[in-house]
Amino acid sequence: MRDPAAPIELYRLLEAPDEPELIDRELPEDAEILELGAGSGRITHALIALGRRVVAVDFKGEMLELIKGAEKIEAHIEDLDLGRSFGGVLLMSNLINQRDPSERLALLRAVQRHLGPHGVALIERYDPGTGEDPTPTEQQRYGITIRKFDIHREGKLLYQKIEYDAGVRGRWMVDLEGARILTDDEMLADLTAAGLRLLRWIDDRHRWLAAALR
Repeated sequence: MRDPAAPIELYRLLEAPDEPELIDRELPEDAEILELGAGSGRITHALIALGRRVVAVDFKGEMLELIKGAEKIEAHIEDLDLGRSFGGVLLMSNLINQRDPSERLALLRAVQRHLGPHGVALIERYDPGTGEDPTPTEQQRYGITIRKFDIHREGKLLYQKIEYDAGVRGRWMVDLEGARILTDDEMLADLTAAGLRLLRWIDDRHRWLAAALR
């Protein structure tokens, strides 16, 4: 889950590994894309490089200043109402894993408001098994060492600490407290309540799904 308190310096270093290709494959070829929670443009810039038209939304103006080549809108996702529809809408970075059901519904209703009749929404979440294995992990991505530890579940709430070690470029710690892990049935129920329907699960772990209007 994206941490709103994480520093901009960290977001400047993060790159997009394989998400842009997945998005480009799953969305209609000519779709204009609404990216909800675009941050500093990690995904935005990669999509533009693939020839996509992107409208980037974030509630932090200083994040949007880092984005080049896209229409930019400073707003909270829940309040967004552009009065226009898109062939593709993105809600990624596990933003849907909010603890409060009303916050999840508000996010999904924002997706529904902006999705065209034949559009496709892509939603990324924690897979239902996340946090069941408390073993610390370490991986290299973007030239950064990412360590996850103190991993545990309290019921359906996920807790973990994530350290981003970029050597001389900086070191940051994110404390994830209580992300709500959703079962498949809960995810489908939330989609229905927001006027959306499942088109397909995109991966075996059910981290990514494609949705359309009901």
